[in-house]
Amino acid sequence: MTGVVFSIERYALQDGPGIRTLVFLKGCPLHCEWCANPESQEFIPEILYFRNKCASCGRCMEICPQDAIQVNEEFGLVTDPDRCTLCGKCVDVCYYCAREMSGEEMEVSDVLSIIERDKLFYDFTGGGMTISGGEPLMQTAFVRELSRECKERGIHTAIETTLFADKESVKRALEFIDLVFVDIKHIDSTVHAKFTGVHNERILNNLEMVNELGKEFIIRIPFIPGFNDDDQVQKGIYQWASKLTNLQWIEILPYHRLGMTKYSGLARTYSYRDVDPVSKQSLAYLQEYGAEFGVEVRIGAQ
Repeated sequence: MTGVVFSIERYALQDGPGIRTLVFLKGCPLHCEWCANPESQEFIPEILYFRNKCASCGRCMEICPQDAIQVNEEFGLVTDPDRCTLCGKCVDVCYYCAREMSGEEMEVSDVLSIIERDKLFYDFTGGGMTISGGEPLMQTAFVRELSRECKERGIHTAIETTLFADKESVKRALEFIDLVFVDIKHIDSTVHAKFTGVHNERILNNLEMVNELGKEFIIRIPFIPGFNDDDQVQKGIYQWASKLTNLQWIEILPYHRLGMTKYSGLARTYSYRDVDPVSKQSLAYLQEYGAEFGVEVRIGAQ
């Protein structure tokens, strides 16, 4: 059983209880304009290029067997994905770590061996493993097998998902998951589709199903200026969520621009580059809105 993983982060503290290991899977059916991890959207591995680290020595261009690296005035030494075969030679010869392979195929056992290194910390803090993405439900079988193996070892399991998948895939993927983080970005389907590329009926229906299955879940709302920062939009989500009996709380994630350099690294323009980040302190008023509908609203880290 293998999956395409683009990052594994140990000692995480904000994606579930206790100390956790985060496993990030590639591939996502949504293409949110503000996405902080654009390297997670495509299912296949990609070459990330960091111009701020590059010395323009040209070694990567010289060694590329497909002549896939070209000089681009805006982005620097960019890789043509249509010509690149992902051999990794350009990554290996870069003295300055300006090129990085994002994504590799890994077996469940390989990922599990990394997760198990911190079992002592999980036991002591009530932590565990969280699967994220991208959209993990694009790799349902891998998610199910990895979470099953963790549960057999007494490791708490969580997942971060948009729930944009068919119902059977959701049920199978969540069978061995203890806690579900669900992104709810907007309550209006037309607006949701305009900014993310997909309508939201499937997401909302699946969350109602997850609630009926008795799974504990937390709703996360990325607070994005010009998209869902309107008071009525926020209140509309809280009101809809208030009927869900297994909702633990709603967590607001303030907009940030931390992923902007990754867009340049993929030779892509970040459409939200001129939007100012939102401070955590400025969103405290949303807790009062949540109280109007009987739901707890927490403001997450920026």
